[in-house]
Amino acid sequence: MPADEAYVLSEADVRNIRSYVQHKYAAMPQEKRAEIVADAVKRIIHKQLPDFESSVKRFITETLIRTTVLERQRPVRAEDIFQVCLLLDRSDTHIYEPFHDWIEMQLNVSCVKPVMQRLMDELSSSREQSDFSPTEAEKGLLTQLRGLLLAEGVQVRAEAAAAGVAEVIALPTAKRRIPVSRKPRARAYMYSALCLLLVIATLFYGGSLSRPSEHKLQPTVAVKPAQKLTVPLDGLPDELRYVDIDRARLIAFLESKSSILAEEPYFDAIVKAAKGFDIHPVVLFAITGQEQGFVPKTNKQHKQIANNPFNVFHSWKEFNTNIGQSSEIAARTVFNLSKGRPADVDPFTWINRKYAEDPNWSDGVRSIFTSIKAYLEAPTAGE
Repeated sequence: MPADEAYVLSEADVRNIRSYVQHKYAAMPQEKRAEIVADAVKRIIHKQLPDFESSVKRFITETLIRTTVLERQRPVRAEDIFQVCLLLDRSDTHIYEPFHDWIEMQLNVSCVKPVMQRLMDELSSSREQSDFSPTEAEKGLLTQLRGLLLAEGVQVRAEAAAAGVAEVIALPTAKRRIPVSRKPRARAYMYSALCLLLVIATLFYGGSLSRPSEHKLQPTVAVKPAQKLTVPLDGLPDELRYVDIDRARLIAFLESKSSILAEEPYFDAIVKAAKGFDIHPVVLFAITGQEQGFVPKTNKQHKQIANNPFNVFHSWKEFNTNIGQSSEIAARTVFNLSKGRPADVDPFTWINRKYAEDPNWSDGVRSIFTSIKAYLEAPTAGE
């Protein structure tokens, strides 16, 4: 069956999990059973991913649960995994090699790594530029990649020639299955119930889908290349919206802190992410000041910390990606957490309610933001 219809987590799987938990743990409170279901869902998805490091697997799993299960309310497919993995840094061999092996397994093909990398780059570029025809656009990206591989002369393995595309690895306790069409109401009911269980588990048990440590950022959705977005009136106020800044003075400020963020690619990546989400650049730099003291070069691990100075996905130690990706995640999170803010609530305080467990986090970021702005606006000698 097509790769974009290969289920990693099907409706039948969810039904079986719920039934098993309800019978085995009948004496437990509903909230506790919901936590067990949520954890089982998380583990099933986790096992179907490429052989990434655990922190990267956790990022992908949580992203899929939030975006596919909770937001779109539908089963998780191999196609969904592929799309999230495309957002990772494929220049990193620890990312690309297991991703390459996973794609070969899904498509039942053998392709040398440079060719596969080139075709994925072409696919990503064409998708961003909307170069696909309407017919092609309806196909999943994984199916489109298979078409590119075949056009390149890559041979499909014999055992998959008739089927076209391989299914995702079967679940540990289930046989491979072709998903059966169900009535729309039944499907909506099933996934609405799953969403409810996941939400209950998150609310009552501190989030079984992720367990952030104190002061750490909690991203809400998978990140795509930043694009200009419309900020609702009850989101960020005008003073926290994007403006062109005095780059030289901000760099001078960061240099006064011995910050590696004054250098490239760090400085431009943060400013670019801020612009993409219509956020004042100083807001993001203030967060790095609160989280990591602007990453001073006196710290022996400053280059590793600078990959994720916002501590997205718990900390820079657990999610050590690159400054471009972590900046986009931080900007999108600030953007999302700003929504729904009452007019009489301070924006930093509003963001703090989900951004960090420490209620004083907002005071620190606000103070740093004010200090940097004052520095940038202060007259220089000779003015």
